[in-house]
Amino acid sequence: ALALSASVVIPSTYAADLPPAAARSPIVVYPQLAARSAGANVSSALLERLRELRILRVLVGLDLKLTPSHRLSEAQKRRQRAELETMQDALIKRTFGARQEGVIARFEDIPYLTLEVSEHQLIRLLTDPNVHSVQEDGLAAPMLRESTKLIRAKRVWGPKFELRGKGQSIAILDTGSNHPKMLKKSRIVAGGCYSSNHPGYGSKSLCPGGAEVKNNAAAGKNCTESITGCDHGTHVATIAAGNSGKLKGVAREANIIRMQVFSQFNSSVYCGRSIPCIMSFTSDQVKALERIYKLRKKHHIAAVNLSLGSGNYANYCDGNQPAMTEIIDRLTDAGVAVVVAGGNSSIPTYGFGYTSFPACIKNAIAVGNSTKTDGVSVFSSHSDLIDLLAPGENIYAGLPGRRYGTKSGTSMAAPHVAGAIALLKGYRPKATVTELLTALKCSGELLSAAGIAKPRVDVRKAYRFLKGNRTSC
Repeated sequence: ALALSASVVIPSTYAADLPPAAARSPIVVYPQLAARSAGANVSSALLERLRELRILRVLVGLDLKLTPSHRLSEAQKRRQRAELETMQDALIKRTFGARQEGVIARFEDIPYLTLEVSEHQLIRLLTDPNVHSVQEDGLAAPMLRESTKLIRAKRVWGPKFELRGKGQSIAILDTGSNHPKMLKKSRIVAGGCYSSNHPGYGSKSLCPGGAEVKNNAAAGKNCTESITGCDHGTHVATIAAGNSGKLKGVAREANIIRMQVFSQFNSSVYCGRSIPCIMSFTSDQVKALERIYKLRKKHHIAAVNLSLGSGNYANYCDGNQPAMTEIIDRLTDAGVAVVVAGGNSSIPTYGFGYTSFPACIKNAIAVGNSTKTDGVSVFSSHSDLIDLLAPGENIYAGLPGRRYGTKSGTSMAAPHVAGAIALLKGYRPKATVTELLTALKCSGELLSAAGIAKPRVDVRKAYRFLKGNRTSC
């Protein structure tokens, strides 16, 4: 057997509310590190996972350091892109030979590919000198379990400030959205759908016409409501930026980029008892985020919201999730905040100290749940990895069509923060993600549980922090 090691956390049980496939953490192997160490035989675990499924989707990282394209000239971008394509082509040929049926996606801004491999093809990847990492393509589920007043967004909407998100965009990576009254067509400036057909996993694309990739605003409409969970993205989007006239989201005049990133699963192996279910491949999320990276300047994207998650991490998980980490780092460096639901690891059942993926990535802004009476919600993940708290209990917002309803979870807390960032970016368009996060952290109301205190966002105080040109707490 190959002796290839990696630092990886694979909890055996977590989050009873999640489908089984989303409750576990994906396996990642770093072949070149393993060749120099006598670490644990993680490759055997990856091979066993493949034998269990018969075929495996993996995110493959190349041993190629790329400069973020927003820091390059057009000529430099072309040269770097050509180098990446050459390495991708060569690896595909070495892995699959003349037939290339296992290529699912080639990324353009980060040195990765998504491949579907058999056992002997996986072994080729694990022994290839140009492969930096091989990661199982994990699955995430929606993070489910009158708030603008509590975070004082209303205090910066008025004539004195007029900070309502106008001129900024928020990208929502979720189940798609559609609410003609709260999300006017004129404010939906872009969109897309990234979803997977995969017989081996029992997954079915939810994009129009069964396509796996669609890059247009119409494709970002919510998946069919006959599938449980497909109303999730509309609820999230209307919290961040909805406006019906009476019911208003945080950044009520911000534009929306709606991305549908979920697939339908029809197997109890993946869904558990609730069939069908919806989950999102990590590779589909990365594809959508790469698209956001390309659109960032055209649409002045202030923040991306991901109200989804999987697994359970006590520490930062950058090394366990290299592809997602790299694209989040790219976006953060380019001034786009990536806001992520922190998870719903119920306190009485699981205890404090854990955060889900991708909130566990260091440059992601991880959001926990607060109550409307300023406590930490009993179901919210709460750990040192959480950056901010926001209301997420019994939030009344839009549902597909022209309906309304109440939902709870860190899914509902995260879009409050994405909206808050859009408001602050409207005041300080050139502010970095670090500057905006510092303003929110230093001005927030500290809420404590189990000895861990985290700030609940206060938009008015964060605005005053920026106005005073403060840089630290």
